[in-house]
Amino acid sequence: MTPGAQTLLAGDVIRRRVMQQRWDGGHRALHEYQRRVEEAIDPGMSILHAGCGWDKHRITEPHGADCTVVGVDLDPRVGPMFHGEFLLADLADLPLEDDRFDVIVSEYVLEHVQDPVKTFREFSRVLRPGGRAIVLTPNLYSYKTLAARFTSHRVHEAAGRIRYGPGQEEEMYPTVFRCNTSERFRSVADQADLEIDSVTFVTNGPTWFQRVPVLFEIGHLFHRAIDRWRFSEQLRCAMIVELTKPEREIRTRNEPASNRRSS
Repeated sequence: MTPGAQTLLAGDVIRRRVMQQRWDGGHRALHEYQRRVEEAIDPGMSILHAGCGWDKHRITEPHGADCTVVGVDLDPRVGPMFHGEFLLADLADLPLEDDRFDVIVSEYVLEHVQDPVKTFREFSRVLRPGGRAIVLTPNLYSYKTLAARFTSHRVHEAAGRIRYGPGQEEEMYPTVFRCNTSERFRSVADQADLEIDSVTFVTNGPTWFQRVPVLFEIGHLFHRAIDRWRFSEQLRCAMIVELTKPEREIRTRNEPASNRRSS
């Protein structure tokens, strides 16, 4: 191996180590989300995995033995691979009875949802009073999300092939980003009669630049800064939102939010 190749290899090893030690391998937001999901779930609960896919991150699979888990997704390919009961359905029109679930979890799905108000009204309808929803989604003001928002879906597919390997572009679903700011979340939650318990912004580090030494160093410094300073938190990569359905009478499915608030 030439000295130049050795230098490149050593640099790549160092960048991988930085990503692993500082940014949980680029999955910091996901790991924090998993921790909160674990804290919210007790044995015997009924869980809705909204936009479940085949649960590649094992969010609800560990609870299949002591909880009732239902997965909902629009992609028919994932049904045979999901570990629990699976329903092929739109999150904005759930074929489920009222007041059924203790917890709803959803990771990296909301950015694809066309009508978040209808979706969260459905979440509210199927949650029991006092039930919780925990959502992980990209933050609109992150440079990564802004780049995704202003590029075509073909670019996203190409990025999927490059980052994850050939064939993975099928996992790159079209994005619309219609509920990806704290302000929009609060508006949607209000219309759905849900209460926001917390909004947490988390950064995953310079995941895009691991193979580009100069950009990686710049990105690493940038992510360290926004991770440290509270005033810049809305530049972080992802947001985790925790919501609760208030302990009060369950309303009818199609009743307007204005009527619900005045009743």
